[in-house]
Amino acid sequence: MDPRALLELMLSDLDAAPELYRPTDFWRTGLEKVVADLRERGFDEFRRHPSATFFYAPRYAPVSRPAMALSRAFAFAGTPGKLLAERIDQLPVARGHHAAVRALDPAERAPRLDGFSESTVGAPAEQLVFGGRRYSRSSLNYLRGLVMLKRAVPDLEVSTVLEIGGGFGTLGEILVPRNEGLRYIDVDIPPVAAVATHYLQQVLGSSRVLDHAATREQEKISIDEIEQPATVLCSWQLPKLAGTVDLFANFISFQEMEPEVVANYANLVTDLGARWLLLRNSPTGKPGVREPMLRQRYLEFFDRYELVDSDAGLYGQDSEGTVSEVMVLARRS
Repeated sequence: MDPRALLELMLSDLDAAPELYRPTDFWRTGLEKVVADLRERGFDEFRRHPSATFFYAPRYAPVSRPAMALSRAFAFAGTPGKLLAERIDQLPVARGHHAAVRALDPAERAPRLDGFSESTVGAPAEQLVFGGRRYSRSSLNYLRGLVMLKRAVPDLEVSTVLEIGGGFGTLGEILVPRNEGLRYIDVDIPPVAAVATHYLQQVLGSSRVLDHAATREQEKISIDEIEQPATVLCSWQLPKLAGTVDLFANFISFQEMEPEVVANYANLVTDLGARWLLLRNSPTGKPGVREPMLRQRYLEFFDRYELVDSDAGLYGQDSEGTVSEVMVLARRS
């Protein structure tokens, strides 16, 4: 389905969605801006939309106009100026993140991450090239989290991955092409679910991505009957998902929800039998929510799981001046 038509279909279905699956306070203003950009500008260059770089396509480089202007000015001032421009654009931080992935990934263990290079779908302006391969803040955050997971769980076996709040589809882009037989399911609110569908269809091929139009009228969505390696569902479809998953991932988006919304999602994930959890959260919560989601809330809501490892430095640093905590949890036997 054309991405614009899919977006409108999702938004129409959103009107009837239960409150627990609708955009929370943080996203209500963001939703309007993202929808406006997609309607006016289309999907071809979505990663250049102002709303994308602010809400769901993070970048290392600054988004404020004064900082961007300062970076450009320094870039033309010779070697010292170039070094200052790189510092403003946080290139040393990005290089460190890439180096950590290269040095610490136990490549012989699943899931495979080697050889990843981000696509240019969406006309990204925030990509960096290291070793001849393309990366972004989004992909390096996911890669570092996955490396931490692989090191924390040496015998990890993953065939089905469920993510809530997958942004424009980075985790699916990393995992699906490199891991034969792996199934990735992304659950999100529109309009981001429409963007992720478009992105994954462009990256993986349209026939390899199950979209909302094909599942919206199903009362039950059986994981074992999904033939495509990637699926994008809208948030209110999660209770219809039946079967089991191996790994559940959430990178920051729980921080943008109220605790009662996260508690509901946590119960659904637990009921799907997830064996491992890979979570990225902010130690201080995120502004724009009524009650911040802090570490203890995660452990409280996922009370059938035990903490295996956590890090707020090597794997958790997000960008200069911001720190996230990455946690790996295992289901109690």
